[in-house]
Amino acid sequence: MKKLTLPHFWYSKTNVNHSKFLSLALRPASWIYRFFCLLDQSITVQGKSPIPVICVGNVTMGGAGKTPTSRALLKLIKEHGHFETVCFLMRGYGGNYSGVLEVNPSQHTQWDVGDEALMQAQYAPVIVARNRKKGAQLAAQNGYDLIIMDDGFQNFGLKKDFSLLVVDGQFGFGNQKCFPAGPLREPVSLALTRAQAALVIGRTDDHDLSALKDTRQYEATLKLHTKSLSDDILENKKIVAFAGIARPEKFFNTLEDNGFEIHAQYGFADHHMYTHGQLSAMYQRAQKSNSAFVTTEKDWIRLSKSWKQKIDYVKITIEPENMFKTYFFKVLDRLK
Repeated sequence: MKKLTLPHFWYSKTNVNHSKFLSLALRPASWIYRFFCLLDQSITVQGKSPIPVICVGNVTMGGAGKTPTSRALLKLIKEHGHFETVCFLMRGYGGNYSGVLEVNPSQHTQWDVGDEALMQAQYAPVIVARNRKKGAQLAAQNGYDLIIMDDGFQNFGLKKDFSLLVVDGQFGFGNQKCFPAGPLREPVSLALTRAQAALVIGRTDDHDLSALKDTRQYEATLKLHTKSLSDDILENKKIVAFAGIARPEKFFNTLEDNGFEIHAQYGFADHHMYTHGQLSAMYQRAQKSNSAFVTTEKDWIRLSKSWKQKIDYVKITIEPENMFKTYFFKVLDRLK
């Protein structure tokens, strides 16, 4: 099984001429994409939520860490203590439901509301709505006093009271071109006009983040939690890992950074729906090599009950620096 990645030329620092040619060839398509994005922004009537809205978004295609960042904000909000009933507001990507509802994990499945909404419902109530204004109205009707909008930075149908831009410090902004010539959903400069702060996760010196120089920015680190893993796995440290997320290599690298020996790794597209044959082949590889069989929390949510009993998951969280906590508490003081 071949590991799937984002287009290499978006971030490539080798074979620069080839990458520039591919990006240049796709530039007209980028202009069309940008035109429709600007059109959407200009004609969308923005609604106001009855309760405060905190938006967690990003400017690049692929996972930057929005979902674990949303959970990190939830933890800080609970510590702050002024808001008592917080909920997540999500689109429900991957689910078939097109209306507005509050997720019930005992009734709804990934086919209804998507894997990310089902996962987030383990931490706080989740409202799923493609129309975010209607979702905010339902949140208020159901008695919630604060919304964490997980994704939706480029959704202009609902006014945000605070927007946090999440940046993957390991990948940066790539060639800083808009999709499909590059990884950007919109120019960074334009996105920063709507964001009050940026949170850089896992900053490295490999990528140019100078576009953030005039923006309030903070740093955060990835932390791996192994509470769900058995003592045998933690002692042996030998694993077979698979992931169907935007950047599977981030998951594999985090495992290795924490001392795990990866006997085999399998990367799939984001939100990949696994077949029995795929899982069986990987499971047999783990059995033959006497390795633990592990995946991400989001992938584990998508598995059947029988496969969940055979596969362990590793939870990865985001830990912002203390300076961000101080700043965010002031934001919450203003929103109350």
